[in-house]
Amino acid sequence: MDWRITILSGGTGGLVVEMVAFLSNLNAYREARRQARIARKRTLPPWNAYFDPKPDAAAAITRLLLGAAAGGLLHGQVTTVLAAVAVGAAAPALFGQFGSARSMRELTELTEQKPQ
Repeated sequence: MDWRITILSGGTGGLVVEMVAFLSNLNAYREARRQARIARKRTLPPWNAYFDPKPDAAAAITRLLLGAAAGGLLHGQVTTVLAAVAVGAAAPALFGQFGSARSMRELTELTEQKPQ
């Protein structure tokens, strides 16, 4: 698979995860508004209690970059666009696993595991 497509697909996977997190916050906000209306409260919950644009944007950009990096690093092993999107979505966990390796040998064993 072409490395440019893998990088773009990996970044897309990172953004998909961030959009799911955004949807979760949006559902919580909608439910809080619904509960406030049922209770006939005069003030509805503020948007800022559920969303903070600057940190949310920083998280989205970070996930995009991590997904793209994972796609780029694994482009030789990824064969479909869907697999590249999945790699991008899993990038934080993947890099966390790499970061927890205590030695280069252990890292090599993590990347060369053969299916049983």
